[in-house]
Amino acid sequence: MARSVSPGPEIHRTDFPITAVALSWTGSPRGVRLRLYNRKGKPGAWRTVVPGCPCGKDGAGRDGATAPRNQALVPAGNSYGYQLEAASGVRVTEALAIDTEREPRTGEPLASGTPSARASRDPSGSLSPRPAFPPSGLITRAAWGADETKRFTANGSESSPTVFTPFQMITVHHTATDPDDPDPAATVRAIYQQHAVSNDWGDIGYHFLIDQRGQIYEGRYSGTDGRPAHNARDEVVTAFHTIGFNPGNIGIALLGDFTKAERTPRMQESLVNLTGALASLHGLAPLSRVTYRHVVTGRTTQGPAVAGHRDWTSTDCPGTTAYLGLGRIREQAARLYG
Repeated sequence: MARSVSPGPEIHRTDFPITAVALSWTGSPRGVRLRLYNRKGKPGAWRTVVPGCPCGKDGAGRDGATAPRNQALVPAGNSYGYQLEAASGVRVTEALAIDTEREPRTGEPLASGTPSARASRDPSGSLSPRPAFPPSGLITRAAWGADETKRFTANGSESSPTVFTPFQMITVHHTATDPDDPDPAATVRAIYQQHAVSNDWGDIGYHFLIDQRGQIYEGRYSGTDGRPAHNARDEVVTAFHTIGFNPGNIGIALLGDFTKAERTPRMQESLVNLTGALASLHGLAPLSRVTYRHVVTGRTTQGPAVAGHRDWTSTDCPGTTAYLGLGRIREQAARLYG
């Protein structure tokens, strides 16, 4: 369930518990404050809204890029209202109250404690080589509760039909949400609502998402053949995570804000395992550099084969701690690839 409301400064109350508030705005990235209201109408403290990953669809221009808006997904902890305050020169363009618990589901999310998808170890304690794809324990769209009707327009057509291109590289992101998330599946559903409906992208922008428990979630829809993010020819479905560099680029999002927070060992291990599995599938050397060629514009750019979002566009994503840890991710994934 979601309710789009006037993004003005008045108090916005709901008759349902709010899981998260999705916001879009122009102007200063830190020019919006928000406070939440409980069921009895008591307000909480004002807090500055921190913009999330500036992901999105490619534009129609010659370079395939478009200017991203400031966006954020603010955890609301089952509040029943919120209020916004915008600084001078800032315009909030959209505000969406999201309840991920009472919307239709095509499946039920896995319970906490479900075995995560992580690399196995040999008796010496080393990560085992050649991880299989898809990783064991992957949480499918049905399992995390994706409402597939959100991918379609009112006339029944797909809002963003699947397009597949040859694999080129991997890009790591963070969602800039709560790293100590008590219900990561609900956060994935909220991101899906924001990306597919509020942003009108027709689907979630990432191919995979990983929570702090090490659980890996299937992202962008790619068909019903059981090959997440790919078609039967192992081509990659185009998603919406790195503007100007989307075709052939697999986006992996870490659930949380890793500007200062650290990833858990389980999240780290699952990222290594997933990266190694994708490298093995596509013959990619994780420590190498690639020349990315945009299949629509023809523009070429050099960068790491396993990159952070900031390697391709001007952004802090995937956060300082996550970005500084990518060297180790590449090294361990390279060992897995063999």
